[in-house]
Amino acid sequence: MNTQGRFAPERRRHPRTQLRMTLHGVRLDPDGGDVYSTLEMTDISRCGMGALTDRWLYPGQRIVLCIPLHPDGGRRNLYSTVIRCRKTREGYHVGLEFDRVSLDAAAYTPAAAAAAA
Repeated sequence: MNTQGRFAPERRRHPRTQLRMTLHGVRLDPDGGDVYSTLEMTDISRCGMGALTDRWLYPGQRIVLCIPLHPDGGRRNLYSTVIRCRKTREGYHVGLEFDRVSLDAAAYTPAAAAAAA
């Protein structure tokens, strides 16, 4: 029995990892109200993440996410764009795509630079 046509093809370019973490973000183009948002990350991949939030975020909206590096402190800011937002029982589920420039900067570390030299 051939079942190939039964399932929709995978849309994602990179596999997602399920991960729950509270993040803080700054909306760069606020639509009124507070510019700070709290998001509950649900999954993450190399190019983006899914998250829950208590407010509508419109597709195309820009957000700087503050990603903690480890429990002792330190963080990395990643610029992202809202790709989709839909209402759920838990709030709003958003899909965010990381900016390429932000990813390149996050990948650059002094240790990586020394290894490349």
